Amino acid sequence: MTFVNGIMALGAAAFVVPLVIHLLFRSRYRSMDWGAMFLLQDVVRANRRRMQWHQWILLALRCAIPILLALAMARPLISSVQSLAGKQPVSLVVMVDDSRSMSAGMRSTRAVDGVIELLDSMSRGDEVILIPASELSAPVSIGSAVDAKAKLKELRFDGGAMDLAATLRSAASACRQASNPYRRIVVVSDFQDNTLRRNGGHDVSDGEPTSSSILGAIDSIEERFAQFDPRPQVDFLDVGETDDETASMANVVVESVRVDVPAILVGHDVPIEATIRNDSDLPVTNLRANWMVDGRTFNSEIVAIEPRGTVSLKWQTNFDTPGGASVGLAIEHTDVIAADNRREYAIDVLHPIRVWLVDGDPSIQPLQSETDFLKVALSPFAFRSTTQDPRRGSRAAESVVDPRQRDVVSTKVLTTKSLDSELGSLNLNLVSANQAKGKQDARATSKLAEDFPDLIVFANVARPPSYQSKTRVGEKADDDPVDRYLAAGGHVLFFDGDRVDADAWSDCDWLPAAMKGIRDAETKPFRIEPPGARVGAWRALGSDEDSLFDSVAIGRRRELVAKSDAASVLLRTEAGEPLAVTHWYMQESDGDETGKVPADDSDEVVDGLTVHQGRVVQFAFPCDTAWSNLPLRPVFLPMLQQLVLEMVGDNRQGNIAPGTPMIVRPDREWVASGQASVWQVTTPDGSTRSLSTSAEKPLVYRNTNRVGAYRFGIKPTAEMEMFDADDAEAPAGSFVNVRVVEVPAAESELRRAAPELLAECVERLKANRYEDAGGLVAAAQHQRFGTEVWRPLLWLLLAIMVTEILWQQLGVTKSANRFAGANAGAVS
Repeated sequence: MTFVNGIMALGAAAFVVPLVIHLLFRSRYRSMDWGAMFLLQDVVRANRRRMQWHQWILLALRCAIPILLALAMARPLISSVQSLAGKQPVSLVVMVDDSRSMSAGMRSTRAVDGVIELLDSMSRGDEVILIPASELSAPVSIGSAVDAKAKLKELRFDGGAMDLAATLRSAASACRQASNPYRRIVVVSDFQDNTLRRNGGHDVSDGEPTSSSILGAIDSIEERFAQFDPRPQVDFLDVGETDDETASMANVVVESVRVDVPAILVGHDVPIEATIRNDSDLPVTNLRANWMVDGRTFNSEIVAIEPRGTVSLKWQTNFDTPGGASVGLAIEHTDVIAADNRREYAIDVLHPIRVWLVDGDPSIQPLQSETDFLKVALSPFAFRSTTQDPRRGSRAAESVVDPRQRDVVSTKVLTTKSLDSELGSLNLNLVSANQAKGKQDARATSKLAEDFPDLIVFANVARPPSYQSKTRVGEKADDDPVDRYLAAGGHVLFFDGDRVDADAWSDCDWLPAAMKGIRDAETKPFRIEPPGARVGAWRALGSDEDSLFDSVAIGRRRELVAKSDAASVLLRTEAGEPLAVTHWYMQESDGDETGKVPADDSDEVVDGLTVHQGRVVQFAFPCDTAWSNLPLRPVFLPMLQQLVLEMVGDNRQGNIAPGTPMIVRPDREWVASGQASVWQVTTPDGSTRSLSTSAEKPLVYRNTNRVGAYRFGIKPTAEMEMFDADDAEAPAGSFVNVRVVEVPAAESELRRAAPELLAECVERLKANRYEDAGGLVAAAQHQRFGTEVWRPLLWLLLAIMVTEILWQQLGVTKSANRFAGANAGAVS
């Protein structure tokens, strides 16, 4: 037993006061013999023992009064062996679920008020580590209760789903950084179903969470907790409602916004589709839905949704200028989660795709060149016939072009020799642009960005461009121009053929597969396994049962062997042999920055991070009819167009989850300039900041916890500032990149975790679960200080005081009554 006010316990010594009074002032009498005394002898003898017991009990009650009063004022504590000493400092680790579901109803309010109540009960020497679930990877900040309160009030409760396993792992890591040996972990959450469905940031099941996966993670975390001495106490503060209360919450959510095209080009219509979900048991009518571009409303419509139903909306728009943008849908509706009434999607609007076709076997005969079928497939409208306008007469014949019939790809055919010249000129321009010092060089840099091809196609090319620069056979070229092209963000499509020298191409590390021998079909041609289920770009070309690839017959193919695990197979035969292999050309960011980022922002540009540059796709057969009938089949045109659109458009990161780093690369004009890229970042709250990287390095931006659109632009370089405002030859302004942080719509599904599974997690962690902050605070105080018993002592004191009065009165009454009865008997 310990005392909160130990000095007050000394007051118990006051019990000697009634004891001394009793001894000093007890009754004194003289013995007198008188004639009738013998009549009272029996009465005195009978009452003496009773009176002695009465007096001793009365003395004990009077002595107990000061003792109990002193003990009550000293506030004694009854503690167990595991309890902490009251004055021992404690490290409190508070893990707060700041997901979007916490904003429903009063959950966030209960969470904040509960944590503040817990912080108010902390002692002065305690330390607090407060970590939101959306910032588990952020550096741990140790502070006081005041610091934690300030950080708590800044939480927005608009993040992604909390991962319970990852949260507990972060709590264990924070405990290792705590300075006090006694640690307490408090997890504050509404414990939705998806908190137990995730394990390490990944969904463990598409349906109900598998108990084996999450419980296995919990057991591993418990082993980490057991390594501490003393072991941290784990508590769960559940601020969610009951299942019945949750079911009564009405919510309408914009479930998704999709753009179902692989690439978005200037001047082409962009189809946008959105889905709205009604999570209530009541129908929603007259719901206004607003289509947005860059946060501004461009179109509105009124919809109605059945109870627990969904509705899909479609809209299309187009863009006149290239650059980043965001499209989205916002609904006007009042419900329990206002943040999910709006959803955006990031897009990049591109120039018409520029493709260089390198013909390894040119011919003047129709459809005899290696690239003839490619030209028709990639730019079919370039070969359309002209139509005479009847309103203008025969003399006014002109081409009537449907604006929808515009090619998305522009092609340029090169021979092997002209490719060497073009690539050499391109790289010379890159070098000269890096040394640009004046207005003329800046114009050259802008011209270079316009001429830079999005894709280079090698069609039955005998040797790579770098082969010509070798000093002797067998020596690898020091500078591969295709390497530099891929590093700048270009893409390569490689088609095999009978003119291809496999040994010459073996030194090209950028090819995803090594080329072996050529294999002919023996009894029947090679057939292509339908790739729609594996390759998103070709999903529309048919399923496994009915695919446009079924009619393709391949009589000869190159044997390909993937060079690394990073390569993936796009096409393969029915026997499993690869027919098309792809990988990303990757370059490691070495942190060689021209401009330096301020010290407090140094984590925005990540050194040593591997980022994708260009993409390479390698086919095991040519793009003409020499080895297969593929160019003659209906699948050839959509296969190539979708592949090219995906290759050019897939290198752009669109929507990401909160906390995911954004990778933003500069446009080609700034890459060509060779100067430091000074990025201006505008966050969803409107604030801006500047960051610097070298010209060719991408920016990796980590501070992505806030939901909304982020805009990345590059400030004008010194060369651009040399142009006059009305100079027609001035290059365009900064290419704006847009990235959007969005919370998955599943976070708006207000569904409680399975009670049995949650209880099992609590039991395995040896934790306690509380539904109100008062119970948590009382338990924390009990574990730390023990149980205070001053209230029972005070009630006992009052009872003894009343008993002392009644006991004293009872003794006097009995004595008087007995004495009166004795006298009456003597007289009679």
